[in-house]
This record gives sequence, structure tokens and C-alpha cells, in this order.
Amino acid sequence: MTGNKKPRAISRSQVARLLNPKSVAVIGVSERPGTAGRNCIQTLDNMGYKGKIHIVSRNLTELDGRTAVASVADLPDGIDLAVLTVPGAGIIEAVESLAPKKLGGIMCFASGFAEMGGDGLRNQQRLEDIAHQYDIAFAGPNCLGYTNMNAGHQITFGLGRMPAPVATDIKIDILCQSGGMVGVLRTAAAAEGIGFSYAITTGNEAVIGIEDYMPFVIENPESRLVVMLAETIRRPDEFMKHAAAARAKKKPIVLLHLSRSQQSREAAKSHTGALAGDYDIMESFVRSQDVVLVESLDELMDVMITLAHYPAPAKGGLGVVTDSGACKGFTLDYADSVNLAIAPLNDQTRKNLRATVPDFVEATNPVDVTAQAIFDPTLYTRSIKALMDDPTVGSVLASIISGSPETGLTRSGYIAEGKVDNGKPLLCAYMGGDQQMDPNVKPTLAKKGIPFFKSPERAIRALARACQYGEALRRGARKKAAIKVPAAKMPKAGGALTEVQGKAALKAAGITVPKGALAKTLAEAKAIATKIKYPVVLKAQAAALTHKSDAGGVAVNIKTAKELSEAWKKMQADVKKARPDLKLDGILVEKMGKKGVEIVVGARRDPAWGPTLMIGLGGVFTEALKDVRFLPADAHPKTIADELMKLRGAKLLGAFRGQEARDVAALADAAARIGALMIATPTLDDIDVNPLIVYADGEGVVAVDALLVSEAD
Repeated sequence: MTGNKKPRAISRSQVARLLNPKSVAVIGVSERPGTAGRNCIQTLDNMGYKGKIHIVSRNLTELDGRTAVASVADLPDGIDLAVLTVPGAGIIEAVESLAPKKLGGIMCFASGFAEMGGDGLRNQQRLEDIAHQYDIAFAGPNCLGYTNMNAGHQITFGLGRMPAPVATDIKIDILCQSGGMVGVLRTAAAAEGIGFSYAITTGNEAVIGIEDYMPFVIENPESRLVVMLAETIRRPDEFMKHAAAARAKKKPIVLLHLSRSQQSREAAKSHTGALAGDYDIMESFVRSQDVVLVESLDELMDVMITLAHYPAPAKGGLGVVTDSGACKGFTLDYADSVNLAIAPLNDQTRKNLRATVPDFVEATNPVDVTAQAIFDPTLYTRSIKALMDDPTVGSVLASIISGSPETGLTRSGYIAEGKVDNGKPLLCAYMGGDQQMDPNVKPTLAKKGIPFFKSPERAIRALARACQYGEALRRGARKKAAIKVPAAKMPKAGGALTEVQGKAALKAAGITVPKGALAKTLAEAKAIATKIKYPVVLKAQAAALTHKSDAGGVAVNIKTAKELSEAWKKMQADVKKARPDLKLDGILVEKMGKKGVEIVVGARRDPAWGPTLMIGLGGVFTEALKDVRFLPADAHPKTIADELMKLRGAKLLGAFRGQEARDVAALADAAARIGALMIATPTLDDIDVNPLIVYADGEGVVAVDALLVSEAD
């Protein structure tokens, strides 16, 4: 997709023709071995493609027994897939000639389009326009192709062959905007005995992208999970719809989304022409549908392997068997750092372990079988079985010192013997990094469905992600807030509401604001202060004065009428000096609130993902600490409360240093109402309530400041 236009969808039937073509035309074929067109045809032959292959070549009339035609015009109508192996300069001409021929799809390998900017960007826009005019599933440009093992063929410009058999019947599906990463993930999976059904690269995604392929992999009965690597998600609504479908089918999606840093976002533009969005907002949305979001390539591969074996991990904490006291210590530390609970063993398991481990070993979790396992390797088997039989244990890790290659192989056999087929993950990690290892270790473990890792940390981190997904499945699909509020009345020409107007909108939405009113004169201000009782706060009001403090437009803790008169006069003078052309609507006189915990609640209309909610520590801490969480604006109050507890400063909301616990339920309700206000007001672009004061449990919250802004049309 190019520019700022909203991406459009191509019909699913056309994408299906591209993925399962009964006929393929290869455009730009040379007789020279190793060229893109020749490789494409040879790959189809190598994989036993049964459909019709058409060849377009300026120099050939025949190739390997197949007739070749001189131009696209000589091709019959109705071909399912046209593969362009011509140079980039000839792509637009070829697509213009192909477009009227009732194609299903076009595969374009050539680079030099949106990722280059300028003319490349404009040329990609032309390809997009043609594809949408004729409803053609255009894949690429800058794309490496795809493999469809269900149908038994591959479309690529490299020379491909049928992948080698793997040790298990487990299959995954791979979707990547990067072509090279598909190969990396396929290789990593194969090394663990895992095969694949689809491996699809999307490149620049001028027309069809990851979202268009998602229904095919989610509905694929041959695969257990979907692995994705993306630099941007261009159609978030479609992505979220398909992610919800995957969740309903209990098929995990594991996603590595790049472009977290500004530098990465710039690299994404040069790589695939991606216009990367805000990572934090993307994260909040995809996690709401229980997409397993990972942070590194290692983690992507580790979680992929773990969930491929165990797509619905059992309930319970982690059980660990090791032969190192030091491993016992750092396992406890690392599991805590990734929020993976260590299982508390029940009495029966402790009894079983006491009968298993040496007398001088405590029967606790992690279980340390010590160096005695050198003499009795059945200690591994019996300890693993004891943990796997414990109902408090949901997963087990065997974190082992491998020893010599021969010893490592022997130990892998005893570990495999401990596997119990009760749905609980069993992972194995050998400590020692890239130590020499017998090549049969992995196959020995893979046959029993035991993923292998070269460090316990990688195994624990992968298990943490997998177990969080399992818990999400048990929790059920996310609930949306069922809160309806009236829309705010935003200025037609765009701009900000005054604080008075903004607080009126919040009050109408059911959020408590301080008592007060707008005063046009000093006499009105005194009357308001007398009515609401001192102490009071004064705030200058004008739509253009969004930062009142900077212009001297705020005075607090005014206790008497005399102080009010002095503050009024000073404020008028200070604002006039700072903003001489500004005309005030008046000055807001409000009741001075009591102290509480300051929270920021904001909402924004993200151009890609839509209405988004933000919660975090408020006041000066908002900018200083950036301790905030993002959620979809329709998040349920219970979900909001859970996210509040994930703040680094969450302790401030509980009973802390003599302070009573705060009213988190009222805070979550107010935040949900702010999200509902954003949804109810399509012209509203930003809400900033900072601070929202949270009082003791049962005493509620008060929105002390509010800024509501809409962009000009």
C-alpha cells in the first residue's frame, strides 16, 4: 500500500486462485539456467506441479517440451496466476497487458518500488490501481513468493525442491513480509522436527498482504499455529477480525512485529515501503485478541516450537528438574522475571520425590537430583514423572548438564521416558551453549514431543509466553465495555474545547469533576467561591489556551475573597502579557480538591488502529516516567483494572506506607467511560485527563483537568 490512502481488499476468491493455481503463466523466461523464469518453472517441475504451465518469452518458441509465446497478448484468458520474472522497468507494461485477461493473481518478484520512494512509490501506486480495477490478487512487488505444501507447489525465483521429511507430523504456517525470514523460520522448525503447510512472503504489499492470507492459514486443518513476522500491519481491522477467528479456533498466532524504535521504522520504509504505526498501540490491540507477541527472533522461534508441540498448554505452574544447585537458583530468578509461576508441589508429590531423590536432597521445586544422576540416570525419569503427575504443575522443564556427547544422548533417553501424555508441556534444556552434542539427542526428544533448547532461559521464556496463551484461552474471549455515553460537542472547524466544556462532556459521561463554574467578572468569581466554599482554584479559559500554566493561567489553594481578588487581577495581567492577542472566555472557579494518587487517563484516535485508551501515573510523572499502558478504547473495566496492576507504580494504588488502598474499581470505570466518550464522538481525536485523582477505596475519583481536541477537517 502506498501513500496515506486506506488499503482496500481484494476478493478472497482471487487470493485462493493465487495460492492454489490450476494454471500458471511465467512471463519473461530465458533459456539460460539460473535465471528467475527458468528457476520458477524448474521448481514447479521439481515439486510435481500438475497444472498447466504457460511460458512467455521474447526469444523462445519452446522450452523443455513446452510451447512458449512471444507476448502476454498470446496467452489465453482465465489463467489463475501470472508470475512476472521481467526486470522492474517492464513490470507496469506487463501488468497493463495482463490485467484484462481475467487473471486470479500476479506474483511480482522485482524490487525498486515503494521502498525506493519517488518514482518507485508512484509506480507501485499504478500497480495498485490496476489490480483493484480488475480485482487481481497482486502479490509483491519485492517479494520472494510462497510455498503451498497442501497443494504441493512453490512459486519463487530461486531454485526450490520438495522439503526434506521431518521427524513428526506437526505442521505450522508462516507469514512474513520479509522473504529471507521465511527461510530462517522454516529451517528452525525443521531442526526441531516440525514441518509446514504454507510459507508465504508478502514483500511491499502493494495490494494483498498478510491480512489477505490469514483466513487460509487460520482455517487450514493441517497446521497447529501461525507464525508471523511483520514490519507493519496495514489493515488493522482485518487483522483483528482474523485474529479473533484464530482465537475462536484455539489456533495460536505468534507475532514478531518490528519497528519498535524510530530507527527501525525508518528501516522499514526502505525495506518494504512500510509506513509503520505506533508500536505500543499495535501491541495493545493484538494482545486484546491473545496474539502471542514476542520481542526477538530467538523468542519467535522458541515460542513457535513450544506452541507447535503444545498449542493449548495446561493450567498450573512450572516444575523444574535439574542436576545443578546453581540452576535451581537462577531458574527461580528468571521465571519470576518473566512472570512464570513456580508450582507449589502437593503433599503426594513431595512424598513421591522423597522416595526418588537422594536423602540429602530436599523434595522441593525445582527438583535438584544432584550429581547422583551420573550413577542413576533414572532419577531424571522418576522426578519428571512425579512433577507431571502433580495437578499444581502445568509444565515441566528438564534443565540438565549434558556432559559428553555420549552422556548427553543417554540422558536425553531418560528424559524422554519421563514424558506423560497428559497435555502438559515438557521441555528440555542442556546447559553449556554450543557444546558438542550427539546428533541423535534432538530426534530422541522430538519423537516424544519434547522441544529442545540450548539454554534454560530460552526455554523458560518460551514457556512463559505459551502458558500465558493457555491461560488466555481458559479466561475466554475479551469482554468489551457495555457503556453508552453522549457524544461531546466538538467545534466544527476543529480545535480544542475549553476545560469548562471538556469537563461538561466528562460529567455527561458519568465522570466526577470538581464543583465550580465559569466566571466572567470578579464579582461572579466571588459568588461562585462562596457557594462552593473555599479553598478554590482559578483557571483561565480559552480554547486556544491549552497550556494554561505556561501563561500564568492557574492559581491554586485560594482561601479567602481577598486572595481571590489578588489572584484574579494577577492572572488577567499574566495571561495578557504572555498572550496579548488572546481573548479569555472567562476564568473557571473550582473547589480545591484533596490530595490523592494522580493518574493520567487519555484517549486518541489512532489513524490505523482507531480509538485507543491510555492509563498511567499522572501529574509530572507522566512525562518523567512514561509509566503507562495502552488498551482498545472499548476495553472492559475489569481489563482496565488488570492493566493498572501492571504499571510499575501499581503499588501506589494499593495499601502502601500507611496509605489506604485506592478506589481502583472507580478508576477503571472512569477510564472505560473516557474510552466510550472517544468512541461516541467520531470527530474527537484526543482526550487528556491529567490528573485524575484517585481516592481511598469507596471514595471514587475526580477529573481535575481535561483537554478534548479534534483535528480540523
